[in-house]
Amino acid sequence: MTTFPQVSPLPRAAATLRALRIPNALLRVIERVSGFAAVLAFFIIVTIAIFWPWAAHLHSALVGPPEDNMNDFWNTWYAVSGKDQSHFFATRLLRFPEGTSLIYQSFAYPQVFAVWALSRFFGADLGTLVALQNLTLLASFPLAGVAAFYLVRHLTHSALGSLIGGFAFAFNPAHVAQALHHAGVSSIEFLPLFVLAYLLALDRQSKVWIAVAVVCLALGALSSWYYLFYGIYFLGFHILYERVRDHAWPRGWHVVAPAVCVLSTVVVLSPLIIPMVIAVRPSVYMPGGNIYVADVLAYVTFPPAHLLFGLTRGLYLRFTGDPWEATVYLGLVNLVVLGWGCLRTGVGRNSLMFYVVFGMLVFCILACGETLHVAGISTHVPLPDTALDKLPFFANVRTPARAIVFVYLFMSIGIGAAAAAILQPRRWTSTASILAVAALIAMDFYPTNLAATPVACAEGLSVLKADTERNFGVLNLPIGHIEENAYMLDQVCHRRPIVGGITTREMGTSLIYRLSLADLGKQREQLVQSHVKYILLHLSHDGLYNWNKELAPVAQFLMTYRTVYAGSDLVVLKVY
Repeated sequence: MTTFPQVSPLPRAAATLRALRIPNALLRVIERVSGFAAVLAFFIIVTIAIFWPWAAHLHSALVGPPEDNMNDFWNTWYAVSGKDQSHFFATRLLRFPEGTSLIYQSFAYPQVFAVWALSRFFGADLGTLVALQNLTLLASFPLAGVAAFYLVRHLTHSALGSLIGGFAFAFNPAHVAQALHHAGVSSIEFLPLFVLAYLLALDRQSKVWIAVAVVCLALGALSSWYYLFYGIYFLGFHILYERVRDHAWPRGWHVVAPAVCVLSTVVVLSPLIIPMVIAVRPSVYMPGGNIYVADVLAYVTFPPAHLLFGLTRGLYLRFTGDPWEATVYLGLVNLVVLGWGCLRTGVGRNSLMFYVVFGMLVFCILACGETLHVAGISTHVPLPDTALDKLPFFANVRTPARAIVFVYLFMSIGIGAAAAAILQPRRWTSTASILAVAALIAMDFYPTNLAATPVACAEGLSVLKADTERNFGVLNLPIGHIEENAYMLDQVCHRRPIVGGITTREMGTSLIYRLSLADLGKQREQLVQSHVKYILLHLSHDGLYNWNKELAPVAQFLMTYRTVYAGSDLVVLKVY
């Protein structure tokens, strides 16, 4: 089932190279490099075709609507030019004056490192950083497609089927939804490589392939810590699969390999994991295990970016959690193709389709969270995540719906296997049929309504840049999740510490928690004592910056503090 096929996507080119009498070893290298280049080029072209509306705004707007994408951009800016060289994981730029730890911050390390490296050549001005952020984010699509292609081809021996399976994995709706909001969660390209390397390690009893699997799992974890847990869950699933397939628990190398893989990955990541474990406190464990879940109906419900979302809008709004976290649509066309593949090839315990269906089922259950949800209502039927959420450190996996990435991974294998079965009778009708299937899958997964977040430095922020004093902070009002992300984006412009800001996990208390919101006299004393020199009042517009009822009216702020800038959307007040 897992023999690596000698299939080249460029058979004519390979024949030409053989005719030139090139040595066999070099010929194999050229064939593989040319095949890789062809597959990569294919998925790059598909990426451009799907996301072309963003092309004109790569330097001036972030991919996705205003939300955590601004936080991700702050992470990149911080790593490139905002950090303290001696204290990367501790900063006073956020939660001034006490500052905060960033050990749990959602740095997508491979993506951030890529931007840092590219900025050494292309510069680190605002427009360039925005473009690099967008391009490295979009790169996850062709890279994920290529990675899934090689995994699917390894299991199905079908180049065309692997292209279709690679597309189904790389451009799945959850990936698109996460790319609009979370750079780390959208970095799924390492997961197929991890699975491929692990399967090869099992088949060949290879320590080298185990090492490759460890590297891929570590890179996935460094993109999003969720993928460390999901990788471990996959290893557990594979042991369970072998137990069901062979009627006996695995022994020998099939037990040693997963143990070595987990332990080695933890050792590699220990410089980050150990400080995270030490920093664990009650505020780190946030709720969500029974909120950000995959609803049973969401698996077949058109998500917000789908062409037919209008048909399911009412149902979709009932799902718990954020819309992008609730996006787990598997694709009606995909499910039909998978059903046909199961009927055509069978689902016996030794079949590839059994592996696919079993894997999809296990990770669908994990994605459903602590209890089964149907149409937004908890059935109170307990699921395995109930126990997992009570384990130390594992409780940080507060968004179980993200396990859907492994459902798509198994599904891509099944799509590739079904495509290979369709192509088995070598007739023109088979080719026409698979091309029609590919077109339907592409239409079903084609995203629409791709929003973007404009990036521009407001004129009023120049007041902060012009101030020659160094050690002072800025208070932004009103207070809100999206607003605090926006204030972090503004910080890229003015580069002054802010009292608020959003971190992935709460790591301590600071001024923002004890600040008087209504008593401006007391508030002013607190701000002066903490060296907070300016207040930025952001006026409501575009559905954001709605004034908190807990705050004193804007008129009182204008009477209490001196106005140094007044614009249509921003007022800058000086505290002292």
